[in-house]
Amino acid sequence: MERRRFLALAGAASVGAGLAVTGAGTPAFAATYPFYDGGVPAEAHTKTAELAPYGLTVFAFTPSGGWVVVTQDGRYFARGIPDACFTELGALARAGRRIHCVAFPPEGGDRWVITTDKGMSARGIPEACRQRVAAYYSAGQQVVDVAFPPAGGDRWTVAATDGFQAKGVDDECFQMMRNLTQGGRRITRVAFPKAGGWAVVAQDEFHARGVPDDCFQRMNTLSADGWQLHNVAFSPGGGWSLSTRGKVPALPADRVRQVENAVGGSTIWQRMSAWKTPGVAVAVVTGNKIAWSTGYGWLEAGSGAAAHPETAFQAASISKAVASVGVLRLLQTRGLSLSADVRPYLGWTLPRRDCVPETAAPTIDRLLTHRGGVVGRGSTTPADACSGFDAGGGGFAGYGPTATVPTLLQVMNGEGNSPKIELTTTPGAEYHYSGAGFVLLQRMVEQQTGLSLARYMDDEVFTPLGMTSSSYDLAPAFELAAGHTTTGAVIPGRRNRYPESAAAGLYTNVLDLCRLVSYLNRAWSASSDIAGPLSRASVRTLLTPGPQPDMGRGLFVSGAGTDGFSYTHDGSNYGFRSVFKGYPKLGAGYAVLANGSNAALVTEVAAAVRKVYGWP
Repeated sequence: MERRRFLALAGAASVGAGLAVTGAGTPAFAATYPFYDGGVPAEAHTKTAELAPYGLTVFAFTPSGGWVVVTQDGRYFARGIPDACFTELGALARAGRRIHCVAFPPEGGDRWVITTDKGMSARGIPEACRQRVAAYYSAGQQVVDVAFPPAGGDRWTVAATDGFQAKGVDDECFQMMRNLTQGGRRITRVAFPKAGGWAVVAQDEFHARGVPDDCFQRMNTLSADGWQLHNVAFSPGGGWSLSTRGKVPALPADRVRQVENAVGGSTIWQRMSAWKTPGVAVAVVTGNKIAWSTGYGWLEAGSGAAAHPETAFQAASISKAVASVGVLRLLQTRGLSLSADVRPYLGWTLPRRDCVPETAAPTIDRLLTHRGGVVGRGSTTPADACSGFDAGGGGFAGYGPTATVPTLLQVMNGEGNSPKIELTTTPGAEYHYSGAGFVLLQRMVEQQTGLSLARYMDDEVFTPLGMTSSSYDLAPAFELAAGHTTTGAVIPGRRNRYPESAAAGLYTNVLDLCRLVSYLNRAWSASSDIAGPLSRASVRTLLTPGPQPDMGRGLFVSGAGTDGFSYTHDGSNYGFRSVFKGYPKLGAGYAVLANGSNAALVTEVAAAVRKVYGWP
């Protein structure tokens, strides 16, 4: 008898000898647990069938086609695994250790790792992986799974009882590992087919990409019957094995999955496809803390870089809402009044049409609430009129990759791709949504501080609030999503540039927006000032209706005096759509950013969040 066969039989016999038996020496099966496989060695199938009733904790393949199976009561059988691994497995089983995982790096040879309820044994695995596993055990956690992608090298995933780490894996695989843990679930298994692809399991949920169709169908079969998917393994020859050792346990409601499956009457992935939007990021605030955050799809169509909550998108007109925090910060620190005429602070003469009374003042407050008399794009036809324009308000088109970006002063003088900024209607008389009004506020901030808006906001707002991936720079250094047209094509240059920063030029991510939501909610509800850029009085001013009944300052508000009181803003730049919302009395809110030009998608995602949480 060849040595491997002898060791395998000896190991199985020695471990099984102490188990309870019934009748004429027949082991007592605790339950009948289903398993499925395809394309595996006949002996592996047979041994799985023999041991599955005892509850499999491990089924794993070596890169050369060997395999090992272990049960929760310590039985095991192996074929073609490294001798040292087999010896260690037997010693651990005899010591009463519960074996969680056996894994083999794709380079083969005497390389392996075994994790148990009390520690690990390993040989030849990447040092960073070994250190990560050891760190989890040192922190009092158990490592339930280690997996190695087929490319080899320093690539691995480690899943513990409370967390996971990954290095060098497919970005979408990491995205899914992160997403699945946001709803109160744990990663329990990750597996990689040799030909590419991945499977990620998190208790009652799994996602897979590039696995064999019959394997994926059987994964769904187990799930549909209420079984928890405990083991997923892929052989180097294209085979696969699935097994369970029990039903899905009772778990708390997974709000993340509920939102994902309630978008536009379908799933978020289906709606992204329908609206031809490659990437979306979502974050939700409850109890004035970020409850969860997720990313879906890609930074750029056709790329291998996934969208994450940490990814910065162009926030478009949300720029106005965030810039308003900076404006109120300036008023607070400089002792300026909301009712002050903005013109003395501009260092520039604001033109007015003949039909605008000379005495009417464009105050800071009126500009913040789009009643400053500065209409913007569409107000030039007819050029000498104060009403009957082709289009009221309007934003900015931005500047593509080959265009020269004008200075802010050139924008104000009409030397860019937008009309000159002037008083077009009597300030205070009418509401006209106006990006141009926020250009004037930007000019005021820069003139009064001697800093660019980007530097001022970083110093006075973003750094104090921990908004580390937010910037009004034309091209920030952190990871940025690319914009896409309504057909899903990447826009030229990936992103337009907006020197009209306060109106349209903010880059941010959903985590930073929700940090702002949490801060504004807490500051609104606090009995006195809290740490942050604004006093309680300034936050109250920001979120209280002013000259425009449905607006605070730079934010739209609704439900004043009710528990559903909220503030919000959305955004629409070429290639990007966005929305965020806060509920001060509920301690809640959300942010949605997308790198597509179809506004309906962020509306649908936001509606799904509100539906799941019961928010107005």
